[in-house]
Amino acid sequence: MTNNKAFTLIELLVVVLIIGILAAVALPQYQKAVEKSRMIEGITLVRKIAEAQQRYFLANGRYALHEEMDALDINIPHTETETYLWKDRLKTKYFLYTCQGSSEGDIASAVRLPAGEAYYLLITSWNLNKVQCHTYANVSGVQQKLCDQLQQNGTL
Repeated sequence: MTNNKAFTLIELLVVVLIIGILAAVALPQYQKAVEKSRMIEGITLVRKIAEAQQRYFLANGRYALHEEMDALDINIPHTETETYLWKDRLKTKYFLYTCQGSSEGDIASAVRLPAGEAYYLLITSWNLNKVQCHTYANVSGVQQKLCDQLQQNGTL
């Protein structure tokens, strides 16, 4: 009788199967955590823009328009300025940010990149304490669930 110290094929298949099951369970949770952290970044910066808009309103009697975003006393660490839908927006890795002082009441917004394929966050002048999240028609999965949760509870 020989003394084999190797694994059998069945033992290796069982290990691979267990790893596959663990990965299938862990991957969606990982994706949710990553997207949640990105959404929190967007929420934080949209709130900062809205607060700067409130200060601008108190000083000038109106909200800053999108082309006046540099007049706000806020520093958003952006990589570039991009024109999107005729509005100058500050672009970071995951969002396009703008202030909007518009007649619709939107004073701060963030569009998740790639633009038009996920969701956008906004704060309106008539509801300054709530960040609203809206998804585009083709969005489903993690982003849709997080956006729905933010809309319903006001938190993530």
